[in-house]
Amino acid sequence: MREQQRGGRRHKDLQLCRQVHDALSYALTEFVEPELEKLTLIAVEPAPSAARLLVTFTMPSDHHNPTAVIEQRDRALATLRARAADIRDEVTAEITRKRAPELMFRIVTDEEVRADLAP
Repeated sequence: MREQQRGGRRHKDLQLCRQVHDALSYALTEFVEPELEKLTLIAVEPAPSAARLLVTFTMPSDHHNPTAVIEQRDRALATLRARAADIRDEVTAEITRKRAPELMFRIVTDEEVRADLAP
């Protein structure tokens, strides 16, 4: 019985992640910060539960200027964190839940994503 409860919980957590992903995809188009323009939302995952979700974005790599990429990532993360309450409000308006999950943000480069997918 406990396995069924955990499986059901996992299903609900993943369902919430999909809802938050959809809500974020829409909500982030409303923000006009230039730091966010190059970001692409790639994942929303429980971290470790649905009370806190890890939101992962990717951004383009630049082999010619890796320092600039790090600076852009830092600025984008700072913008996301500064707007976290607004982003969470947008998500809350779109999902059906008693409490909105806390959102944590991470940004990886497209090169890092490719490296993770390589055999």
